[in-house]
Amino acid sequence: MKKLLTITALLSVASLSFGQGFVNFANASSSRFGTNSQPGYTSGTNGSPVLAGGAVGSYYFALLVAPTSQTTIDPTSDPTLSGWTFTGDMGTNSASVGRMNGNNSPDGGATTVPGYGTTATADFAIVAWSANIGTTWAAAEAWWANGHPVAVGTEYFGISTVAIDIPLAPSGGPYNSPWGLAASGAIQGMDLNEYQTIPEPTTFALAGLGAAAVVIFRRRK
Repeated sequence: MKKLLTITALLSVASLSFGQGFVNFANASSSRFGTNSQPGYTSGTNGSPVLAGGAVGSYYFALLVAPTSQTTIDPTSDPTLSGWTFTGDMGTNSASVGRMNGNNSPDGGATTVPGYGTTATADFAIVAWSANIGTTWAAAEAWWANGHPVAVGTEYFGISTVAIDIPLAPSGGPYNSPWGLAASGAIQGMDLNEYQTIPEPTTFALAGLGAAAVVIFRRRK
């Protein structure tokens, strides 16, 4: 009996290790992310978004997964993003503008998708935000669900379109990615929108009094 239980346990572990699905959580040459007015980077033409870059860790990314029946994500009417599950997979921007990487598999070429097997097909969405919102999905999720209050300076946040019917693969690949050409149902690019501090009326009043005091002081001198 003990031997039978041991064999059953080993088979269960083997099933879990070989049954885990993977995707490539990094954007290739056909896709980019950007911000709509990030200072310090070369601006696009005709008001197009400025590509985001800078030090690694300036932006963070969370990979969300849903069954193929979930083909939309609507953050405006549904701030809790119901129907979508955080995979536990996080990424950050690379040093190259518009690029990110979130792969965490042993070979570094993919990331796991808990609850989905190697032959499964799933839909994906990506949430991205600037580091001053937080460095975890829990922090970004709370910030958005609470009405995305702006604390200090300028914050950036964006939710991608949905990558439709992306096949998963076993460890070793070849791996598919939720990023890619829109024609193939993938996410070709996404923008992070700017949320900037708006001074309260009292702030404007204090600023005006300060300026007036400076003028009076200079005149007396």
